[in-house]
Amino acid sequence: MSVERFTIPVEHGSIEEVSAAVHTPSRRRGPAVLLTHGAGGDLDGAGLVALAELLAEEGSLVVRVNLPHREAGQRGAPRADRAVGPYRSIVEQVRARYPRERRWVLGGKSYGGRVASMAVADGLACAGLLFYGYPLHPPGKTDQLRVSHWPKVPVRCLFLQGERDTFCNLEVLEDNVTKLPRRATLHVVPGADHSLDIKASASPDGTRRAAPEVIARLGDVVRSWLHTLE
Repeated sequence: MSVERFTIPVEHGSIEEVSAAVHTPSRRRGPAVLLTHGAGGDLDGAGLVALAELLAEEGSLVVRVNLPHREAGQRGAPRADRAVGPYRSIVEQVRARYPRERRWVLGGKSYGGRVASMAVADGLACAGLLFYGYPLHPPGKTDQLRVSHWPKVPVRCLFLQGERDTFCNLEVLEDNVTKLPRRATLHVVPGADHSLDIKASASPDGTRRAAPEVIARLGDVVRSWLHTLE
């Protein structure tokens, strides 16, 4: 597997391009994957890199991309619906760069995955959606669900969620996945938080595990889900 940095042209305010990285597997198989980061993160977040490496090990070409607000150095993210247009432009540019890749899985960490799902609900085609900690609601506010667009999502979804994710009450998530037209796969990591970090006090065996280690162990889950997209 090799990793290469590059930039993607995007016209958004003062931003003319965003940073990206591509993981090219030694043996290609399955769909390509485009991942974006959480509201306060960037393409080099440890968990996002680990997820990209895992997917590349399974044979997918994987592209990690900065969203425009992060490229501009902004600490806060715009409202998710305002990020859909720039996100769509990024997807189009990435697809143009890799024309041999006919099938793409979209998604990413928290806010990035949510924006991807809103773009797909708005008509952006893809093979599936991969959520690394879907932000179902603001912490402690299960009355403010971010699922109104789900009935328009026409593809299979994989949710990688932490048992202790304050942005995602698992019971509420299970009650709402039926709004997705296609069958969704939910994998819960015991003791993990929103980023899939596991504190020693929350770990089943008392050992702290950072997100990269946790994600590296999800190969079987990701592989099985990718096979459902064939």
